[in-house]
Amino acid sequence: MPAKRVAARRLRAMLRRGQGYGIKGPNWRQGRDKRPPTRPRDVKAAARKLVKRLRKHAGDDPELLRIATALSRCNRLHRCLHPACPQCGRALQRLMVRIIVRFLRAHAYLGPWRVLSIILPVRPGATEIDLVEAWDRYAALLQEAGLTRGVFGLDLSFNEDDRRSLPDADRFEPHPCVHLYGLAPAAEVGAVLPRLKRLVPATDAVRRPVRSTPFDGDLAAVAYSFKPDFVRRQTILQDKQGRANPVRNTRDRPLTVEQQIRLVQALDRAGLNGRIMLLGLSMEAIA
Repeated sequence: MPAKRVAARRLRAMLRRGQGYGIKGPNWRQGRDKRPPTRPRDVKAAARKLVKRLRKHAGDDPELLRIATALSRCNRLHRCLHPACPQCGRALQRLMVRIIVRFLRAHAYLGPWRVLSIILPVRPGATEIDLVEAWDRYAALLQEAGLTRGVFGLDLSFNEDDRRSLPDADRFEPHPCVHLYGLAPAAEVGAVLPRLKRLVPATDAVRRPVRSTPFDGDLAAVAYSFKPDFVRRQTILQDKQGRANPVRNTRDRPLTVEQQIRLVQALDRAGLNGRIMLLGLSMEAIA
């Protein structure tokens, strides 16, 4: 059973010492176009843009203004350590990659490892993004399936059905989607995968809610678990050579203002460590 939450004290101490904010390794390639990780100067620009957006659309919301103020004060001398901060989110991702890679190398006997991806269905009528509840649901699911060890992160996207040629009744409703992604020992994944697929059946919105592939050592797989960038994922129909009819595919789009504000609020409620799940491990064991 995973600990209720990873203790944030050690993460905060490491981030306050400046770990993860620079360009020194680890390095990886990310996305379909295999681009390098975001540079610090680009992240600073993203942070300024986010602060401006929050202040513009906060209205009389004191919580959004509080978050905007905290993010605006993040600098080398005083890190805000807010989970929605582009600078601190990037640093946390790089820090977790470094910690996990060292752990995997030091405990090679636990491998080989597999990448495991799970998407639970959205609960009917759910309107609020609740990462804390999602954490609990995924922890319970992994326990029920019988998985005992793993390193996971929670990702979030806003899913939309943009198959405009279909009738409205055949398209799923737009919804926020919290997604579990990470690494677990290959032997355990092989044993629990059939049960996981029975526990999480396919839906029209998510055709393959449980996926697993071998972990080949590519750091991008580790980094994805804790990525600080979030998107609007659209389901589309796309022509494909050799196929008579268009096939289903997805494309990524930037978040809308309303979506980004909802995301920031959800991250604020979850806390710095709210997206991290260590199964059968502790921060002290892997750091």
